[in-house]
Amino acid sequence: MGDLDPILVERDGAVGRLVMNRPEKHNALRFGDLDILVEALHSLEDDDEIKVIVLKGSGKSFCSGHDYNDAASSYGLEPGKDGSRPRRPSQRKRLARDRRLGENYKAFQYALKPVIAQVHGVCTGAGLYLVELVDLAVAADDTRFSHAEQRLGLAGNTWHLNSQILQYGPKRARELLLLGDDFDGPTARDMGLVNRSVPFPELEGTVEDWVHRIAQHPRDALVTGRAMWQMAMDSLGGSDQFARGYVGHTLGTNLRFEDDEFNFLKERARTGTREAFASRQRHYTSD
Repeated sequence: MGDLDPILVERDGAVGRLVMNRPEKHNALRFGDLDILVEALHSLEDDDEIKVIVLKGSGKSFCSGHDYNDAASSYGLEPGKDGSRPRRPSQRKRLARDRRLGENYKAFQYALKPVIAQVHGVCTGAGLYLVELVDLAVAADDTRFSHAEQRLGLAGNTWHLNSQILQYGPKRARELLLLGDDFDGPTARDMGLVNRSVPFPELEGTVEDWVHRIAQHPRDALVTGRAMWQMAMDSLGGSDQFARGYVGHTLGTNLRFEDDEFNFLKERARTGTREAFASRQRHYTSD
């Protein structure tokens, strides 16, 4: 793969690396990028030389979530070239697209081999989902995490609420989703989102130390242990929400706004994506 590919795959002995590669967009993922990312994950799962997988981002950030321009276009929110009112896709098309999106997230929870997230810069939305779903995570101290999806006029995460409740506890999970506040690496470590928070210069070295220690285990031991972990999570209800999540995503991204409510989509159409995000920030941080 070349430098312009949205997802890069690297192989280094027993270590495979998945690199999100849209640095100019802080590695925001389009729907097609996430499809490619999962295909690349499966290619490393099928490679018997690979024992452990690192998920990381190029440039200044890990992943800033979904590319909102791509989502708006896919969901029929963009006006026509002549300025005509957009025609939204049918519910059946939305459900089909969202089911595939849910399966892509689920692929990381059900990965056959251990996956470690190497996190820095911005980690929000879809990027944060991936960190929540993989086995281990190491973050730079100055990483900026947030679950700000609901501030986009969406209902928030629908895919793996069960896993979030198990990970954070119900009250903390609701706090993260409803308030959408930024938090850093040490806070993410204290709440159990990441295993370690280290100064940025130590990030890659820490991850490399971990992956090489994990790669000392036998292949069958790693894969069998991973499968047993998944079965334990299933027994606790950890993955049940995925079956419901795609329906929830279709409903939760198709909401009506009242006149006194901040409408990100309307603001975006009026001022553009960048200014709409700035307006959102002002709205939710004003006293």
